[in-house]
Formats: sequence, structure tokens, C-alpha cells
Amino acid sequence: MLYVDSSALVKHYIREPESASLKAKLNEASLHQHGVFISVLGYAEILALFARRLRENVLSESQARLLRDEFLDDWMFSLSPVELTVGVIGFIAELVNKHPLKGADAIHLASALWLRDALRLGKKFGSADRSLTFVSADIALNRAASAEGLEVFDPLENN
Repeated sequence: MLYVDSSALVKHYIREPESASLKAKLNEASLHQHGVFISVLGYAEILALFARRLRENVLSESQARLLRDEFLDDWMFSLSPVELTVGVIGFIAELVNKHPLKGADAIHLASALWLRDALRLGKKFGSADRSLTFVSADIALNRAASAEGLEVFDPLENN
């Protein structure tokens, strides 16, 4: 199973040199039906990025529309959102005290830790023996995830 943050997932839509390694990782997870998870926060972050790039004239209106449509299709049919629940929020105070994280990054890491713990308990997602890989292109967030015991995949390092 994969937990992706927005810094990594956006590379699936906006082609960059590291997009190939991310695409391979996402395809592997999809082929084996392990699942690709993301915080509900990622929904706003990805759409806001497309809108910002449109305003900055980095994307044309048609390019932005195509990217939005592709992302919204994935959101509905390929991605599994992790809700911002009390269980997720419970991790945040400790995480921001232990690691130099921005607020959104703390939410992504807390979501992944909640998911990891849910998998360990075997709740909701099937058997407890599934492993979770944290996918991010943010160096500080990856350091924190690794320090919290998560396996980390950084598309910037694996291209």
C-alpha cells in the first residue's frame, strides 16, 4: 500500500523528470490492488496547484481542465482518501513538536501514521500483514516519516 502526499502525487499529473519513477510505483500499487491513499487535504492542495499554475500562465485553460479532470477521475476511482478524523488529529501535536513540519505536512504524516496503525490492527483494510510505503517529494517530511518508522519512497531520489 502507498500513502502519497501532494508533493509526490502532483508529479503524476504534471510531468517532471521524476514522474517516471512515481508512475511506476503507482502502477505497481494499482496492479497488485494494494491501494493508494492520500489525506483529504490532498484534494484541495492538488486542485489549488492547478489553479495557481493556470493563473501564472504556466498552464493553458485546456491543460488545466485536462489535469483537473484526470485528477478528479483518479480521486473518484483510484485514490482512497484518509479523512481528517480525531484519530489522525491525535498524532499532530506530538509530530510538530518532534519534527520541523509545516501544518499540511503534519496532516499528511499523521494520516499515514493513522493508516499504518489501522493496518497493524487489521481494521477496515483487510489483513494486518500489508505494509505501507510513504511517498513524498519533500525532504523534511521524508526525514520525519523515516524517523517515525515508515518506509519512504522519494520520486526525486528514485528516477
